[in-house]
Amino acid sequence: MKKICKAMVLAAVSAFLLAGCTKGFENMNKNVYGVSDEQMAQDGLALGGMLQQLERSVIVFRDGTYLDSDYQIMYNLCAETWCGYMAPTLSDGHNAGWDVNDGWHRRMFTVKYEYGMGGYMDFEKAAVELGMNNELALARVLKVATMHQVADYYGPIAYSHYGELTNLYDPLDEVYAQFFKELDGAIETLEKVAASGSKLLEDYDLVYGGDVTRWVKFANSLRLRLAMRVRFANAELARTEAEKSFASPFGLIDSNNDNAVMSGVDHHPIYEINVNFNDADTQVGASLDSYLNGYNDPRRFLYAKPAGDGNLHGVRPGIAPAAWTSYKNAAAKVSAPNAGLYKICWLNAAEVAFLKAEAALVGWNAGGTAQDFYEQGIRLSFEEWGAEGAANYLANSSAQPAAFKDNVGRANAAAPSDVTIAWSEADNLERKLEKIGTQKWLALFPNSCEAWAEYRRLHYPVLIAPATNFSNGVVNTAQGIRRVPYPVSEQTDNAEGYASGVTALGGSDNAGVRLWWDQKPFNN
Repeated sequence: MKKICKAMVLAAVSAFLLAGCTKGFENMNKNVYGVSDEQMAQDGLALGGMLQQLERSVIVFRDGTYLDSDYQIMYNLCAETWCGYMAPTLSDGHNAGWDVNDGWHRRMFTVKYEYGMGGYMDFEKAAVELGMNNELALARVLKVATMHQVADYYGPIAYSHYGELTNLYDPLDEVYAQFFKELDGAIETLEKVAASGSKLLEDYDLVYGGDVTRWVKFANSLRLRLAMRVRFANAELARTEAEKSFASPFGLIDSNNDNAVMSGVDHHPIYEINVNFNDADTQVGASLDSYLNGYNDPRRFLYAKPAGDGNLHGVRPGIAPAAWTSYKNAAAKVSAPNAGLYKICWLNAAEVAFLKAEAALVGWNAGGTAQDFYEQGIRLSFEEWGAEGAANYLANSSAQPAAFKDNVGRANAAAPSDVTIAWSEADNLERKLEKIGTQKWLALFPNSCEAWAEYRRLHYPVLIAPATNFSNGVVNTAQGIRRVPYPVSEQTDNAEGYASGVTALGGSDNAGVRLWWDQKPFNN
């Protein structure tokens, strides 16, 4: 990364980064003979390809630049496993058993910097030259949507100093302050564009087709997500930023019609990983099994395919080596992800409703009650997935997560929690928070990056731990992985930056270190 930054400072930005950030648009970028800057600005030729690269970098998928295997090592073998959604059936230790693998988790770092931050720098340079400030505001929203995932994986990251000769890392609280500053400014600009009825780069925008009103709703919702993320670290900042979003005349994402979903995606990477990789590399996780089965959740077989007996059977991570072949060759015994139904969704209306529910729970001006938003979130999730029976589900006051029965007979586990579904004002605040966190986790599926971050922040839902903790004491079994270490390559390629990051973390770079926003006391 430091080499990239130095190249940028030495005037090699376009030559070095545009090759990656505009792959697939080479002809568009070269075939501009006789075209003026004004003409390029008017029809978006200068920025359209770069906008698409920024959008494709928020959550990667197979697109000609990325492969399904990029998604696998960035998400599926990391956050998707640690948040309890999936379990890889490919090895006994490594990430599944909390012995983190640098060859996997570092891809989040390298890809997001090369195509996310690098792509944004290219976009910014071109937009400034062409005077396209409205488009630049949109690009800033996309940068934050991409880079907050990196910050939530690792902690302190190179952000304000990115592109300098000394590529130092910012402490995580400063990174988040910059996120809020950028979102505040971008939203202010985009609200003016939305009020005018204009569109931005509509021929290139793969999410909202240039509809700026919907982009403002997304940006407000993203700001709310990040505001709630810092609630236990800086409640005043969190409330201030959240209530800015609540007060926006354009509102937030409150309808599934406004969900941030990528268009033109042939299939979700999980489909390829499960169907064609190494005899089914990933299956439904034990924690998802426990909650979906215990609640008899109508989304159960929309999220996962039934096993051969017609039921849902997950896999517990951290199984001893001799057992893995049993799962990989047991297609009729365990449940595959039903990934043919999955979408690349960055942020949905259900998540926003649950964020509002938590804000209302602690007395913020969210515009309704915690119960109203909690129930709205469940209904929106059911609607998004085409599931029936939301009313009965909301009224269910007895169903609880089920004990996990390993269908191959290797690693059973007790029910992780006794939390029920129906809202009750008689519950204490912590039980209400558990209900919100649990149902949000179910509604976020399969957005694992966000699910893992929220699990670490709230400690909900309570998850089933790996059968074996392979971390050699680095990770507390009751607490789970709190972050991932920086890529080993940073220790040599960017030694000063790496050292500044470790210092900001408190002196240790391992998977047991809690991030700045991870300050809620543990439940046990």
